Amino acid sequence: LFTSAHIVLQSTRFMSVLPGDEVTLDCSMAAGVRMSSYIMYWYKQDHYGEPIQLIIKENDKPTQNYEAILNTNDNRFSLKVSKVTAQDSVTYYCAYFGNGTKLTVLERDVKEPEVEILKPSGIETRCKKTITLVCVAEKFYPDHVSITWTLGDKEIKENVATDPYATQDKTTKLFSMTSRLKVSKKEFKPKNKYRCTVNFYNGTHDISDNTDEINGIEGISLDIN
Repeated sequence: LFTSAHIVLQSTRFMSVLPGDEVTLDCSMAAGVRMSSYIMYWYKQDHYGEPIQLIIKENDKPTQNYEAILNTNDNRFSLKVSKVTAQDSVTYYCAYFGNGTKLTVLERDVKEPEVEILKPSGIETRCKKTITLVCVAEKFYPDHVSITWTLGDKEIKENVATDPYATQDKTTKLFSMTSRLKVSKKEFKPKNKYRCTVNFYNGTHDISDNTDEINGIEGISLDIN
């Protein structure tokens, strides 16, 4: 049985820097434990016994002073602190969480999502260097969903922006959620087929056949005349 102290390793116990410096704090995972299996966070504590405050988590955008750097190849998660001041003299903690378990008390019948990729507009296909594909999942319940994009048999992770949570219609109780994929015109070719898959947990098992797809030639030729 591992505890967090055994899994997360912060080898540097003390550090000293001068005001205005930039400093990078590192943490790693114990042998045999992959950082990619968890969600990594950095916290800070002003003084022992006081509340611990969240600073930043993996994949968050850098702030004015903090940047989180995840290197799964080296199993390392770093925090870069820029232009340090006396207020940065605190204790920093690296932490991890699993994906969490969402519990829903059902208020209506379970319903699988309807999935559609909205075709790009003619203005976008004519005037821009990139095309935005919008995948809409709607009319589902409960909100136990995740959205992935694939090109062929490969999952796409870059240039993807998915809603952080589903929105609910107060009357029907049904949910909707969107995910956006930016594709360069050079890659939006007839041979390339982009697929949006909405994985849905219906209470007993995952269902991953709620999909829609668009072929490059269909999108790039829309409304051009």
